[in-house]
Order: sequence, then structure tokens, then C-alpha cells
Amino acid sequence: MGKIDRGEGITWISVGVNVCLGAAKCLVGWLGHSTALLADGLHSLLDLSTDLAVIAGLKVSALPSDRDHPYGHQKFSTMGTLFIATVLVFSSIGVIFSSILVLWKGETNLPNLSVLWAALISLLVKEILFWGTRRVAGQLKSGILMANAWHHRTDSLTSLLVVIAIGSVLMLGSEWALLDEAAGIALGGYLGFEGYKMMRQAFNDLVDAAPEAEIINDLREHILPNPGVVAYHDFRARRTGDFFEVDFHLQVDPALSVKEGHSIAKEVKEDILSTHPEVMQVLIHLEPATEEHLLKRGISDVKFPE
Repeated sequence: MGKIDRGEGITWISVGVNVCLGAAKCLVGWLGHSTALLADGLHSLLDLSTDLAVIAGLKVSALPSDRDHPYGHQKFSTMGTLFIATVLVFSSIGVIFSSILVLWKGETNLPNLSVLWAALISLLVKEILFWGTRRVAGQLKSGILMANAWHHRTDSLTSLLVVIAIGSVLMLGSEWALLDEAAGIALGGYLGFEGYKMMRQAFNDLVDAAPEAEIINDLREHILPNPGVVAYHDFRARRTGDFFEVDFHLQVDPALSVKEGHSIAKEVKEDILSTHPEVMQVLIHLEPATEEHLLKRGISDVKFPE
């Protein structure tokens, strides 16, 4: 089984788990009068966005560029993520509003024992899914799958919060039923925050915003150590889906032949690609290391006069 197949396999399991758990928690939360469990169920259903983004990333990244999409198809998954994140934010607002409305009217209900059992089962299943996805991600060295694994861990922590809230209500009595609504507000806020982060990342990807400084530094540290490289400048990187595209100007000894300069550039490119599997493409503009091209804004071992 290939890397993409194994990655898709564990993610499709995640899809099935999220559908079943989400539907079950929404149903039990509704019948058992638990806003917190209802919010947690909605969270599980909307977690499908992460799973589908992973599947799309694995599938689409394997597709070659074509006439209509010369830069590839990665941003289609980004657009889908942006749409689902928007739905996530508005859904969280609805959960918060309904919880506040119940508290305002003072019509809180005591959740029954089935709600607690549903939350406990969700906690157990999500932890198992976390460790399973984490193991596959480690074997495949897949950053996409590893991120999804940790998302499962946040889900299990959410279920733990629901267990604590509902358990407290069942132990302390109906006069503490407002704890369940308060947990619903907290989970709605968490849900909205997660949606906002997804929206911001997707929007930044669509407008080609630069990745974080540590990612940039990690990528470009492979340039100067290569033999024959004198300097480089105008280093740029952008996120395309779950991958990166990199381009920069590379300076070499002007006395070298075109073939020799190209060979050096090829070594630099292969070094970046082999060290960072998350990089999909590296475009290098080759230049002679003359005074005209050795710019002060570039990075090199050359000392410029004051």
C-alpha cells in the first residue's frame, strides 16, 4: 500500500468515526437536554473539514499540473476549507446564542445519564483515533496527518470538558444544571476560535501570504552550505494547500559555464526537496555573482564595503 493510500485509509476511518460520533452525540445531546454534548457533536461533524482537507491534499497533490491549472490544484482544497470554516464560525455563534438564551430564560434541564456515557465513549474513541493517526503519520513522515492527529487530541479534550460538566451536574443536582449551558457557551467559543483560525489560514493561503519566519528560515538554511553557491536574494515561499512553493535568485561564480551553474542550482533544489517533503516546488533564477547582482539585501559570505 502506497503512502497516499495509507494516509487516505486512516483519514477515511476518521471520517466514519466523526460522522457516527457526531450524529450520535447530537441526537443524545438533544434527547438528553445537554447543550454541551450537542455542541461537541456539532464539533465532531464539522471536524470532517480537516479530514476532507487531508484527503484532498493527498489526492490533489498527486495530480500533475494541466493547461488550465499550470500551478496545480492545491488551492481548491483551500477554498473548501475556507467555506467550511465559515460554516463552523456561524454554527458556533448559534450554539452560544442558544445557550445564553436558555440561561436568560432560566429553563435549564438536567441532562440524563446517557449524555455522560456518550461523552465518555467519544473521549475513548477519539483518543484511539489520535494514537492510530499519529502512528501512521510517524511512519509516513507526513506533517498533514500529524496535524490531523493532534486535532483528534483536541477533540478528546473537548469531550473531557463535557464529561466534567455533565458529571458535575449529575452529582450536584438540578440546581447546578446551568453548568451544562455554561459548558455549551465555552465549547461554542472554542468552536468559533478554531473556525476563525482555519479561516485566517485559508485566506492567507489564497492571497499568498508568507509563511511564519521559522518556516522561512528552516527552508533557506539549505542554500549557502551547497558548494558553488556565492549568494542568494529575493527568497520567497508561499503555502499552497498543505504544501509550499519556493523561489529565489541564486548567484554563482560568473566564470562557470551555464551547465555548471545549472548543476549547482539543481543540487540546491534537490537538497531542499529531499529535506522538506512538504515543499512541492522550487524555482531558482540563476545569476552571475557580479557586483550588479550581489545585492545588500541578499544573503552571502561576501563582505560589502561600508
